[in-house]
Amino acid sequence: MFEYSLALTTSLFLLALIWLLKRCKRPAKVQKLPPGPWKLPLIGNLHNLVGFLPHHALRDLARKHGPLMHLQLGEVSAVVATSPRLAREFLRTHELAFGKKQEIFAAKILTYDGSDIAFSPFGDYWKQMRKVCVTELLSAKRVQSFSSLREDEVCNLVESIRLSSGSPINLTEKIYSLTSTIVCKAAFGSKCKDPDVFLSLAREAISAAGGFDLADLFPSQKFLRVITGMKTKVEGMHRKIDKILENIIQEHKENQMSAGISEVERGQEDLVDVLLRLQQSSGLEVPITTKNIKAVIWGGGCARECY
Repeated sequence: MFEYSLALTTSLFLLALIWLLKRCKRPAKVQKLPPGPWKLPLIGNLHNLVGFLPHHALRDLARKHGPLMHLQLGEVSAVVATSPRLAREFLRTHELAFGKKQEIFAAKILTYDGSDIAFSPFGDYWKQMRKVCVTELLSAKRVQSFSSLREDEVCNLVESIRLSSGSPINLTEKIYSLTSTIVCKAAFGSKCKDPDVFLSLAREAISAAGGFDLADLFPSQKFLRVITGMKTKVEGMHRKIDKILENIIQEHKENQMSAGISEVERGQEDLVDVLLRLQQSSGLEVPITTKNIKAVIWGGGCARECY
């Protein structure tokens, strides 16, 4: 705890010093931005979010400053749209203009340099993988093919609860286990060999990629990734995840080579089989690599659903 506090204090001091030096060297640029709350030097509007759930804080700020407002989050300049009409303008009408995504350090590493669907930059690869999701991974036919799997696992859950009659149960953990099993069997074709490790990694990954991190709020200051311990933590997590995914993909490749009747012909493809089939085909405009497959399976479904 002391080491973390010391690192945080040192980081803030260095950031303040760098900010002052930059402020002295270059004149401020005048930009046409929406109105927003008053900003503090260096941290901007971060103080408006401290101590609150972010969506609650944004709701309260929107009531005061309107549905379109500007927030300065450290070095990151953000325009926040809080009404359905404005959100539609950003996400649909002007999708290309606002399609660039803010880089999140942890997410970039955990999704293999941002090659999953959620964090991939707008371009040919992103459009292709979105199409693959719609037509192959999440099509009505594909979802329906896993209906018996879902029914079996729900029945197993109900039976497990029935057998625990009269005893306390942790329903949250049972739901986590149910979701993990369904997602793993749909994605990998079998239950995760070590579900506790898998769930733990999923929770850590979502927490690391989804929270406010000092290094993401001050992206030009690369040293923050090291001094806060984020770089070491995320890279260690990524190595564990990669080992699990690599073993799964290798097993699928070996099964495909040894199978007398292909899984495709028997209609038993899981999501890894689908992506491996597409990887080997010549119908893709942008070839997908094994790392891309890992990113789509992990970042696009397993981590989020298991969390």
